[in-house]
Amino acid sequence: MNKKDYLWLNNFFMETLVINLKSEKDKSLFYALAERLHLKTTTITEEDKEDYGLLKAMLEAKKGDYIDKETVLKALRK
Repeated sequence: MNKKDYLWLNNFFMETLVINLKSEKDKSLFYALAERLHLKTTTITEEDKEDYGLLKAMLEAKKGDYIDKETVLKALRK
């Protein structure tokens, strides 16, 4: 397999894995492993977690099509 094929496969099978680490020692171990495997790592902040939770709730609550602003305003005026 040449480098071009590897890069294509890497992008094609790209997934995200979230791991909750319990200690700095575990964090160091996972970062070292990721570096050795040439994986990209990102630390997710508490704000990022909240944003994800809000997005998930919004997507689960969506029950139908979006309604335009004028329709909403007409309904509120009645």
